[in-house]
Amino acid sequence: GVSADGLFTGVLAWGVALVAIGAARRRLDIPALAAGVSGGLLLGATLFLSYGLVLAGLLPVAVAVTARRLAPLLVAGAGVVAVVATFVTAGFWWLEGYQRVTVRYYQPGEYGLERPYGYWVWADLACLAVVLGPAGTAGLRRVLTPERAHPRALVLLCAAAALAVLVADLSGLSKAEVERIWLPFAVWLLPAAGLLPARRARWWLAAQAVLALAVNHLLLTTW
Repeated sequence: GVSADGLFTGVLAWGVALVAIGAARRRLDIPALAAGVSGGLLLGATLFLSYGLVLAGLLPVAVAVTARRLAPLLVAGAGVVAVVATFVTAGFWWLEGYQRVTVRYYQPGEYGLERPYGYWVWADLACLAVVLGPAGTAGLRRVLTPERAHPRALVLLCAAAALAVLVADLSGLSKAEVERIWLPFAVWLLPAAGLLPARRARWWLAAQAVLALAVNHLLLTTW
């Protein structure tokens, strides 16, 4: 099966990438402005693709911290504001929609109410670990205990995605379907596998393949 979250992942990734392209330029020239605003427009669009993607705002912040520049973040922010303003003009207010979804989320019959809050807090993280695979999960430990040799940009982006997932998990508003809901964040956690020792890369790759094949052949999911 498929889900729209793969599309959301692509829109978010391009938005962050364009912000990074703008931040990488030494001057705030026209190409930098074009990249930053374009990235902001895409990031603004993600707000209206899935309410949970508001937490993805941590990713461009990580880009700005990596570049040690605030201007690219402000430029991207202008693009986000433009998208939000367009929806407001059309009669849609994001916060009101979010509140309505929250009410709907806790109505009887929803998956999230079938088990207690404490169960989902840990079950969702376990599900994410399966999505990332053993290499991705093991790499996250090195993100939490970074060494000087680790690429700063990689550590910051992975840490931003991990923080977004943690907030979503503890909020109680993101549960029961995180194998797809957290896909836009999972792709930013996988690069953590690059922090593992290169001499064991083939074994980690084999473990990833074995788990992926096991999930696809032994589990029946709706996605």
